[in-house]
Amino acid sequence: MNAVNHPAHYNNHPSRVEAIDIIENFNFCLGNAFKYIFRYQLKGGSEDLNKALWYLERQVSSSPLNVFTPNKELLDKAKSLIHAEGNTELKIVYQNIFSYQFEDAHPKVIWESIEILRKLEQKVREREREKEK
Repeated sequence: MNAVNHPAHYNNHPSRVEAIDIIENFNFCLGNAFKYIFRYQLKGGSEDLNKALWYLERQVSSSPLNVFTPNKELLDKAKSLIHAEGNTELKIVYQNIFSYQFEDAHPKVIWESIEILRKLEQKVREREREKEK
């Protein structure tokens, strides 16, 4: 893996989908939230989850959304990513983000994702503290 063009923290998902292939189709806030969720396990841990939360909260409170229908290639990558995700909670979060961006789902799906990510961030932060001891 190339640390600039194809960093491992954006390529090691079991789906083999590279984060940029999804992110470049989202608006700014959703793209950044997705990026931080996608990489948190390999790069930033609880800090990345906090950044994702910040972007999701900003999205539902102030960012316009340009909904569009994804092409087949993007839809296949999204389905592959969701199918390959081993964490049930992250599967829901990814599904919610995709449905919000591509299907004009109600903002409540983002609020549901925020609640899931808050709980996940607490667990990750606790594990990080344990490692520091």
